[in-house]
Amino acid sequence: MFRVSRVSFVAVLVSLGLSGGIASAGAQERTFEALALPTCTISDSSVPATSSGDRDCVLAIGNANEAVEVLQWSLRYCNSQDIAVDGIYGPNTESAVENVQRAAGIAVDGVYGPETRRNMLWIDYGECV
Repeated sequence: MFRVSRVSFVAVLVSLGLSGGIASAGAQERTFEALALPTCTISDSSVPATSSGDRDCVLAIGNANEAVEVLQWSLRYCNSQDIAVDGIYGPNTESAVENVQRAAGIAVDGVYGPETRRNMLWIDYGECV
């Protein structure tokens, strides 16, 4: 198995421009896990998913697609977050995700992933479930 030291891992993230928000070892571990999952690109029954329908995917700063728009609709209308629904995962969407994570008592990193999905409400046929 290939092992990466904490210092070299951070160096790789910095060189790739992916180091935003890494402040602790715990945040590094979450970021590393998030990088191992595919990016959400579409919606699957009003929840972000991959093109194959897999809901175990991630969204973060810089993503811009249908999945981000679906996330923003649910953040705004079901999770009381005052954000625009523009399909762009920017600082306001990141902050809204952090608010949901904080309220749910889960790790706060601003990255949407499976744990965040399980801890927020979603629009389903016009209802928040």
